[in-house]
Amino acid sequence: MHDVTCAIPTCDDDPAILERVLDAAVPQLERPLIVVDMSSGSAVRDVAERHEGVEHVAFPESTGVSASRNEALRRADTRYAFLLDADAVPEPGWAAALRAALQLDRVAIAGARVVAEWAGRRPTLFDTATAGDWLSLFDFGDEPREMPRVMGTSYALDLERLGPIRFDESIGRQPGAFRGGEEVVLALEAARAGWRCWYAADARVRHQIPTSRSRWPWMLRRAYDAGLESSQASAQDLEPLPRRFTARDRLFRAVVAPAFLAGRLRGAAR
Repeated sequence: MHDVTCAIPTCDDDPAILERVLDAAVPQLERPLIVVDMSSGSAVRDVAERHEGVEHVAFPESTGVSASRNEALRRADTRYAFLLDADAVPEPGWAAALRAALQLDRVAIAGARVVAEWAGRRPTLFDTATAGDWLSLFDFGDEPREMPRVMGTSYALDLERLGPIRFDESIGRQPGAFRGGEEVVLALEAARAGWRCWYAADARVRHQIPTSRSRWPWMLRRAYDAGLESSQASAQDLEPLPRRFTARDRLFRAVVAPAFLAGRLRGAAR
């Protein structure tokens, strides 16, 4: 895949997990993988520099994930760009499946199938649809299909088809924050330009869920931020993802409803 550039934006991420990501991703690529690093320490750089086939780009002036992603796209001299999170371990065939999805008619964005790998015990109801969204999972089964948007954990872009469309740095996620949505806005802009977004079921990555996220206090904080997100103009345009909600999904939403509504009221008051 000489026409693919893969990039990982990172900020003080767990070096042991990043090592696993690089070990899994680099053998699937023909060009150097770019690590765009806005870290304050040297751990990410040390891991990147130990790997052949990895280019470390120090980017301490980055204002957030969107800026780092745009820097990666500026450095890409290929038609296709893969973006991968530093805690998403790709399985064999991931790169080839994403590349194949971008060959489909009018597909400009292809999202990988993102499943959870838990560091600790998974709490009750954390396997429901909304919890999965907030944990940056993207699992719709074995069949590929068109989607209204992708999850930022792992996806691919056809830069030729997207043309000038890039990530909005004013809404990009900041290190340590929950909120982002830049890939959602990118997908909306691509759709308005006539391009399609695709779920590449065979492109699997395992999103590492640390014990810090395997707790209800974390999930309630995430629900509050989701409420804030829901009050933004871009959220009003979102087409629902193709899901059927079960009784367990409704129970999860009932549990997080107070935190979500508090965030929504806060966002509406701004």
